[in-house]
Amino acid sequence: MKNIINKILLTAVMVCAFAAAKAQPVHSFSVKIGIDCESVDSLGGRERVEYLIKDMFRKVNKAFNYDARFKAIYHFEVDWDAFYIYDGISTQEVFKPHPDHDYLVVMDGYKSHPKEQGGGWYGDKIQTVYHARTHNDRFNSPFEPGAIDGIIHEFGHARGIPDIYAMKVDADKNPVNGQPFLGTRCIMDYPYGETFWSDYAVNMINMAGGRNIDIDDVVMKVVPKSIAIKARWADGKVVENAEVKFYPVGWYSYTVSEKPVFDTKIAKKGEVVIPTQKVFSIEKEFGVKYSNCLVEVESEGKKGYAWIPLYYLQNCWFEGKDCCELEVTLKRDIKLTRDI
Repeated sequence: MKNIINKILLTAVMVCAFAAAKAQPVHSFSVKIGIDCESVDSLGGRERVEYLIKDMFRKVNKAFNYDARFKAIYHFEVDWDAFYIYDGISTQEVFKPHPDHDYLVVMDGYKSHPKEQGGGWYGDKIQTVYHARTHNDRFNSPFEPGAIDGIIHEFGHARGIPDIYAMKVDADKNPVNGQPFLGTRCIMDYPYGETFWSDYAVNMINMAGGRNIDIDDVVMKVVPKSIAIKARWADGKVVENAEVKFYPVGWYSYTVSEKPVFDTKIAKKGEVVIPTQKVFSIEKEFGVKYSNCLVEVESEGKKGYAWIPLYYLQNCWFEGKDCCELEVTLKRDIKLTRDI
């Protein structure tokens, strides 16, 4: 009897799961793949390569579908009729048009020619993943676990997510308060061995839906209109008559600028509201000019700091907020003796 009940419950769960999946839209993306002939030879021939590619895309599709926060089913489908093996410089393959496919993936396990530089996602009108592996004049498989983690990260770019690691700051490159900014856990930060999408990444993927998009265009459209800085003392009292400075962080610089991009004052009520574009101005290359910002609030000779990484700013927009609020806490000196 117990086994029958368990089977009924399991069937009910499966039916519910199927119904939920069926209710979701399905977004399919066609993928054309080219791989260098040296890699094919090293891997044991075309049949073996096709098997490895199928296994790779099974893992790619799993990564984009295991999380219940996704509002659709995503399917990257390899077009085997368009699959090809090339002999030549892999970077020349990257820029080849592919009008009949959403994405082109160029694989190279023998990245040895001087012109074969770079790798990763090529956006704008190119829409290509350059899946090249660096090595010391030896073969480096595009299908080892770290390589597959890497291509999942690149398809994250294809769905509109910028690099989280581009928003980080090294402590020794922060002349303002010497503190690092470590980012947040996400496949779009450090993908190797990682399976977690941050809320920001999920929001961006959901917003992109089934459209072919470019990161820059998406980023510049999901920014709240204003930023509110709220300053409080550690005891909860409102900070008044404070100077506020915004020190920007350039993309992939890991560095806080010595000079503020904007400054203002808190006159009363412990709050000041500024237009977002005073700090995060629109720019074509990355969507916005800066990836992060260190906010400094100074009052009575005391300073407090807080970060505004792009993912925090844009998550405010995803929450339906026109104004992104940030609280900064200042601490007064602690008395070691008490008044009598």
